[in-house]
Amino acid sequence: AVLLVGSVSAYFTDQDEKTNTFTVGKVTIDLEEPEWDKKPDENGNDIPDEAENMTPNQTIEKDPQVKNTGTNDAFVYMTVEVPCKKIVTVNNDGTRNPEAVRELYTYQTDSSWKLLGSVDVTDETGEKTAVKHLYAYAGAQGTCTVVKPQETTKNLFLAASALKIPGQAAVVKIMALQIFSADLIRFSVICHKF
Repeated sequence: AVLLVGSVSAYFTDQDEKTNTFTVGKVTIDLEEPEWDKKPDENGNDIPDEAENMTPNQTIEKDPQVKNTGTNDAFVYMTVEVPCKKIVTVNNDGTRNPEAVRELYTYQTDSSWKLLGSVDVTDETGEKTAVKHLYAYAGAQGTCTVVKPQETTKNLFLAASALKIPGQAAVVKIMALQIFSADLIRFSVICHKF
């Protein structure tokens, strides 16, 4: 038996090259409160004097909104974390309600924001200290709405009312989040509180 071994050789006689450059966009946001930021703040602690000296059932202007300062479309969300305390409340007719853990502030959201859910916040002992509410910006369509670069959402709410107990400080935390509208991978977080 004879074994034949052959080989094939090939030579590149031409070549061409292209360089592909990809730039990842930028999604950034600002949590703004234009009217809130104009309020007097005598002690310079970034909390308007009106909010430091609230009385029960007092309502103050508060106007959180989100501006897309990036270069890409974004879906925008906000969380509002409202402190809770075990208290007795009184109805307008003077009758008392039983003692219960209640949120210390209330607010009425704009219809352009949709509540996605709420979760209790607890301390290390398991005691409920706050409720965190998550909202999605839905615009007039009622579904998650893209916020284009340099656009600003409507206000989440325009005022907050206190149920708080006089003399005790309570902080409401407001957080804005955004996600690339195209791929829902990246997000940023900005926080405010009062």
